[in-house]
Amino acid sequence: MSVEVGGGRSPLADHEDSSYIHLTGLGMGLGMGLGDPLSPKHQHTGPSLASPQQFHQWLPYRHEASLLPMREDLALWLNSLLDVGLTADNLMERLDNGVLLCQLAHELQERMIQASISNSKPFIRRVIHWRADAASGSFFARDNTANFLYWCRKIGVDQAFLFESEGLGKT
Repeated sequence: MSVEVGGGRSPLADHEDSSYIHLTGLGMGLGMGLGDPLSPKHQHTGPSLASPQQFHQWLPYRHEASLLPMREDLALWLNSLLDVGLTADNLMERLDNGVLLCQLAHELQERMIQASISNSKPFIRRVIHWRADAASGSFFARDNTANFLYWCRKIGVDQAFLFESEGLGKT
């Protein structure tokens, strides 16, 4: 059985128990007659811990599968704000140079300023610098990302909710 997971051939594809359920542990059947995945009796399985090598091969695929719904939600949200045509598949590539992050900060800032007009405490506009032509992995890409993170800190986003600027390109 050949199994494609995460855009590449799974190292477990030739294993006799290989299935999408077995590799991801999500319990999502593909017409394999494995029962209702939402049933409390349905067991979400992955490789057993008896084979550490098999477990370590399986883990990246499980991690990737668990991130997909979050990437889909984030792409939808960013599209609703910025109308940029993001998908779960191109999200990380498009975020990599920091341009969309800075555009997001600019859009959110404008919306917060408009919302604060009726408040007694106005939102303070901050200058957000970015290089629109920054190449992925370049100094300017890292600078764009750092500027976004700086803006987030200035408006009060707790450090626990932020990422490291070097970490964005490593996804």
